[in-house]
Amino acid sequence: MTEDRAPSTGAPPHRRALGGTTEARLRRLVILAWTMLFVVGLTAVLSLVVQVEHMRRLTLEDGPAVSSNNQARQAMTKAQGALAAYQASGDRTSLLPYLSARDTAMAALSTLQGKLGLGAVDEADAAQQIALGNRQRLVAEQWWANALVIQRDVSRGEPADITHSRDLFDRFAAASAATGGYLARQHDQTWLDARATSWRGVAISITSLLALMVMLVLGRRAAGTISRPLTDLRDTMVRQRRGERGARAREDQGTAEARSVAVDFNALTEQNHDLLRAQARDLSTLQITLQIARAMRAASDLQEALGVMCVEMGQALGGDRVVAKTIGVRQEAQLGAQWHGPSFAPLADLSVLPGLGGLDEEQWLMAGFRAQDDLPEVTESPPEPGDTSYQATGARAVIMVPIGLDERVIGMIYVFMVRAPRAWTMAEANVVQAAAGFVARAIGAAEHHANQREYVARIESLDRQKSDFLATVSHELRTPLTSISGYLEVLRERETGSLTVQQDQMLEVISRNTDRLRSLIEGVLVLSRIEGVVSQGDFVGVSTDGLITRAGEELSMLAQGSAIELEIEAGPPAFVLGDQASLDRAVVNILSNAIKFSLPGGVVTLKCTLDQGASKVLITCQDRGVGIPAHDQPGLFTRFFRASNAGDRAIPGTGLGLSIAKEIVESHHGGELRLTSVEDEGTTVVLDLPLHVPLGCAVD
Repeated sequence: MTEDRAPSTGAPPHRRALGGTTEARLRRLVILAWTMLFVVGLTAVLSLVVQVEHMRRLTLEDGPAVSSNNQARQAMTKAQGALAAYQASGDRTSLLPYLSARDTAMAALSTLQGKLGLGAVDEADAAQQIALGNRQRLVAEQWWANALVIQRDVSRGEPADITHSRDLFDRFAAASAATGGYLARQHDQTWLDARATSWRGVAISITSLLALMVMLVLGRRAAGTISRPLTDLRDTMVRQRRGERGARAREDQGTAEARSVAVDFNALTEQNHDLLRAQARDLSTLQITLQIARAMRAASDLQEALGVMCVEMGQALGGDRVVAKTIGVRQEAQLGAQWHGPSFAPLADLSVLPGLGGLDEEQWLMAGFRAQDDLPEVTESPPEPGDTSYQATGARAVIMVPIGLDERVIGMIYVFMVRAPRAWTMAEANVVQAAAGFVARAIGAAEHHANQREYVARIESLDRQKSDFLATVSHELRTPLTSISGYLEVLRERETGSLTVQQDQMLEVISRNTDRLRSLIEGVLVLSRIEGVVSQGDFVGVSTDGLITRAGEELSMLAQGSAIELEIEAGPPAFVLGDQASLDRAVVNILSNAIKFSLPGGVVTLKCTLDQGASKVLITCQDRGVGIPAHDQPGLFTRFFRASNAGDRAIPGTGLGLSIAKEIVESHHGGELRLTSVEDEGTTVVLDLPLHVPLGCAVD
């Protein structure tokens, strides 16, 4: 057996020797680029961090500190002027600026103290800033305390010493000026540092641009070493895409990597060509398989199918002989067919071919086939016992494929080469295996049809036996039942003499059980007729008015005897397509059940309504009787099943009424029987049948 193998796609042996020139160059370029990017990026980040810090100090520390110092000085100046005006005039309205300036001044001083020392160069600088702020705040608090004394003296009309207040204000102004000067110098220095940092950022940007230009030049040089081989490779791909299957990439130019890519591309191209050839062979194999399948399906029987298969396979595979044979359970030969080339004679006896059994059978089932490419030439000496040779066929090569069905081998297909040895391919073995599968399915189908015919014959025989049994039951049970009923009537009419009360009660029991037995026999016979083959071609239009009326008339006496009031509503004229006798039986069964399970004095309603939208006729029977327990309702339509409360109340019945009615309704195409019941409240049964409109009639 030969198999097509793709060429090796391993790396060429000269790849390592030629050595990674482009790879080394690109590696150096990448290392240089990453180094430059790291240095430039780190410098830029550090510069940005410093610049951000300067801007933060300008916006969040130095600027707010200068602004707070100025605001405090302005508020104190306003308060000093307002206090002097109040001392001179005694008018309290002149104190309004003084009163509003206190909160502003103290808030500004608090903000100033919070900002001092944050941007200090060292601890001494921070201590000096904090000392200036504390001094300024202390003088301000002293001024405000003296201002309260002056305000009190003026309000009492006493003379106030304004000179001390002015001295305190001058001291505050001096402290504020010292703090403001210090803050101004610090603000200016921060601004100068920010400008210097900005210039360094510009320098870094220029350096980055130069670095990128250097990287671009180096990158272009590196790309130039591999662009030409890649361009040639692309052109080769385009030529192949346009149909030039022989186009190959050059393997003698470019760097080691480019030459390696060219070698791998050429190897991949060869693999693709091998794949295309394999696909072509698979397609040919599929066509041969389909041709064999079509020829076998056209055969009239299994023997002809075997012969057609041998002919088609021999011609398609170019063999010298093709033989197919099937065997039975005891290894006996059953069917056989063969084909041979024009220069060969048919085999006279197919039993000379190797059979199946033992270890050979197990091996064939596991492998699926056995192929021998070069058998020894035919010799004059007879084969040894047990030797499975092919001297009778003169074969030099053979494929043997078992025909398997389920877990057993039922035959074998042989394809022989007689003229010379032959190396069989896997595709050819697949064709023979597929043909074996076709034969197995054909044999399985034949066995299935035979079993089906036997099954149908048995079913028909059982059906005839059932009919004979029911006829016998009808005759053998009805005859003595008629005699019992006759003698029962004679006894009731007192023709043989008077009866005691106890004897009358016994006769009543006999009469009741006689009626029950007669009803049971009739129910069984009705079920037998329902289960028989009923042709819907015999259905006729049945008037629902007649169904309702006949059921009411038939059961009126039963209702009167049970003290039940019947309400019959025939409804509008309507027709259903079906068997009248069966439908009468269904309606009577439903109505009689409603009467039997109603309490004396109860009401049973039987009515017919139309559902024009769904084209349905609804026959509804409703009673207000004992109802059906919920746990009994799933089994209501089972034959001979009776609800538990029916037995408890000794209500007579066979358990066939509902099952008969359901089967009758469902035997009419589209018919449905629905039941709802609540124990001790009543039961409602609905016969849902398709509406039938006779020709020339219309339904209102």
